[in-house]
Amino acid sequence: MTDPAIVATRPALPALYSVRGWPAEVNPAYITFVDEMRSTGVEVVDVYVGPTGFSTLGEWAGAVADEIQTRHQTSEPLHLMSYCLGGVVAQVALGTLTDRGIEADFVALIDPRHEPPQYRLERGLDSLYRVPWGFRIRHHLLLLTPPDSQAVRAVLLTVLRRAARSVMELPKRGWRSRRRVNPMIFTEMYLAHHWEFSALLTPVYLYNVESSIQNYGDGDPSVHMGRYLSGGFTVRVVEGDHENCIEPPYSTGLIKRINADRRAVVAGAGAFQ
Repeated sequence: MTDPAIVATRPALPALYSVRGWPAEVNPAYITFVDEMRSTGVEVVDVYVGPTGFSTLGEWAGAVADEIQTRHQTSEPLHLMSYCLGGVVAQVALGTLTDRGIEADFVALIDPRHEPPQYRLERGLDSLYRVPWGFRIRHHLLLLTPPDSQAVRAVLLTVLRRAARSVMELPKRGWRSRRRVNPMIFTEMYLAHHWEFSALLTPVYLYNVESSIQNYGDGDPSVHMGRYLSGGFTVRVVEGDHENCIEPPYSTGLIKRINADRRAVVAGAGAFQ
């Protein structure tokens, strides 16, 4: 049983704005996760704007920023939370809010990821999502810069190998094979793959699982998010994998960790204070 004296000394938490990238039918587990967080006595405000009708991720995230700004009580600190693709949408929305003079006091991104150029190239994602060649070239040039710092020859060889493999696969799968397209998530992924991300100045708490760090981040604890988080970030390695980290039993520990980090921020003892 919790000691009432301890509860009384905990700082009150402001509302937590939960930014979703997927509709409920695509990711019902996150809806359940938010309900579990509410059961701990935390107020969570669901923020979801569908991607239909937007031509860029920037426009979509701008509409998310509008929704946050409309619903947020300006007298309260702004706390945000997102999961998976929602973390990428929130990243862009945060930049929009910053441009408007609105700063978030706490940002929790649960296992988000930026697919590095080589990953996108090897899996043919730029072709699948019809990314223009000018963008592809600029994106692949990132491999020449830290933390990758690959040699020009290595980057060219990767591109040539992928091109040769595409030619060999063409008779079997066809040009931009529809069998590889998931219509339930295509619009969201299309917008995300066409966006050129800029630096975010807001400090971020990343809650990443070990399998994502190894399989998608190549050992980078930020899973390639750190390149864009100029305002600073801290990584909490959490239990489970990408799908079940927000489900019991792992969700319980994750919620406790997020709530503890939020209380530290409210008390002036957060990781960036």
